[in-house]
Amino acid sequence: SLNNLAHADSLDEQRSRYAQIKQAWNKRQMDVVAQMMPGLQEYPLYPYLEYRQITDDLQNMPAVTVTNFIRANPTLPPARTLQSRFVNELARREDWRGLLAFSPEKPATAEAQCNFYYAKWNAGQAQEAWEGAKTLWLTGKSQPNACDKLFGAWRASGQQEPLAYLERIRLAMQSGNSGLVKVLAGQMPDDYQTISSAIISLVANPGSVLDFARATGATDFTRQMAAPAFTSVARQDADNARLMIPMLAQAQQLNDAQIQALRDTVAWRLMGNDTTAEQARWRDDAIMRTGSVSLIERRVRMALANGDRRGLNTWLSRLPMEAKEKDEW
Repeated sequence: SLNNLAHADSLDEQRSRYAQIKQAWNKRQMDVVAQMMPGLQEYPLYPYLEYRQITDDLQNMPAVTVTNFIRANPTLPPARTLQSRFVNELARREDWRGLLAFSPEKPATAEAQCNFYYAKWNAGQAQEAWEGAKTLWLTGKSQPNACDKLFGAWRASGQQEPLAYLERIRLAMQSGNSGLVKVLAGQMPDDYQTISSAIISLVANPGSVLDFARATGATDFTRQMAAPAFTSVARQDADNARLMIPMLAQAQQLNDAQIQALRDTVAWRLMGNDTTAEQARWRDDAIMRTGSVSLIERRVRMALANGDRRGLNTWLSRLPMEAKEKDEW
């Protein structure tokens, strides 16, 4: 119909105008943008232009403009990130009360959350601030620089226990984030210097894991620190790691499950064609005792690849029922 035709023409026209506005914006022809934008308010992609207008000048944008835009466009993908971005902008302005008025609820990103809880502390809501700080602290990955202020205030308040350092060091070690482990160990209180130095040495040289295990005493924390270092040793030299297991078990008072976890770690490294007969015997003995389904499955695949029917039956019989029913066997 003529009506539909007119609408199609106007949509084509709008599409063309939208492209012209974007082009003008890229060339910083802002007078052209200002002139053309009002005529596009009915165009479905108009909110993207509004978003660009807001974020182009975010440092001067009043909170009410941002709030109205987010409320008007709740499903627009960029609008979802705008709240966190503007929380960070209000933190840059050090407008802590304005930040909490704009975002009464915790925002989405780690950086914005750190600014949000720092604002809470500034507004006298210390208990909520420290609870938030603790949640953000307990991660094995590095947090954004914005978190340094929050963590510093938490530490200065005396509410951060030294054990929080050990817990985060453990998480960082498990994540393989040795840089963060070193930084955290270096920040520990003076009366933790012995363990701090031992951790720094271990991270610098995972091969010294046995020295670490003997020097630190056996605790859950030291066992959890030794395990990733041991994995690193096994990766470099599986035989050395294999011979180390009894001494490590003695030094750290490991239970049977913990010893088996070390054996599993080495067994994974002894799956190649260059494995000696003696290493293969040791590996198969370790896998016979394992509770790791993925390790047994790896051994089944090895038997398949080698055409070892007898071995295949042996290892398949070690699998739980649901794992036996996989199509690939």
